Amino acid sequence: MLAIFDLDETLIRGDSSQLFTEFLRAEHIDATPDSEARDKAFMRAYTNGHLNLQDYMEYSLAPIRGWQRDQVEALIDRFVTEVIPPRVLPTGRQRVAWHKAQGHDVLVISATGEHLVSPIARHLGIDDDIGVQVEWLDDNLKGTIGTRRPFRDGKVAAFREWTAARRAAPEKVWFYSDSHNDLPLLSSVDYPVAVNPDPVLADYAKQQGWCVLIDELAQA
Repeated sequence: MLAIFDLDETLIRGDSSQLFTEFLRAEHIDATPDSEARDKAFMRAYTNGHLNLQDYMEYSLAPIRGWQRDQVEALIDRFVTEVIPPRVLPTGRQRVAWHKAQGHDVLVISATGEHLVSPIARHLGIDDDIGVQVEWLDDNLKGTIGTRRPFRDGKVAAFREWTAARRAAPEKVWFYSDSHNDLPLLSSVDYPVAVNPDPVLADYAKQQGWCVLIDELAQA
């Protein structure tokens, strides 16, 4: 048995990529004049289902392009410690705990870069995760992304690749998500669950008779 969780607005309140770009501005690491406006434009595109993932990832990685791996990891550890704890959503935390108590495997799969997904997942007590592949050259961040891009249909492909590497398909699969962008994977699992769904997903989940969970803190 396997429980898959999206990350943003499912396990934590907010978008982790956007939270990180805000953190970079607050730390004066990103001093680009139009950074905030571009960030908001990218988020609108995501909400509307028109995000160019490569453009967004290259934008979000640009302020730390060329940094050494240990520098990046230290910065992100501080980000996770300072920003994430008050944003952990009770519903997601409870569902993770329930699945673990049943002996189910738990996996986070997110269209956020793996440099953020892995440490946030670990903070949430989840050991397995899939994020957008971030490229390095001699332990220096290139600021580009690789071929693993778990966004929309890419989430299905990334999950299949992960399953193939384990050489054992799970008997049953749950998937928890807030976003209509995740409909391809939601539609392919045994137990799709809409958590704090956006309007498009909420309507679709109602039509399909899917389970819907609402966390009052999600929009706080």
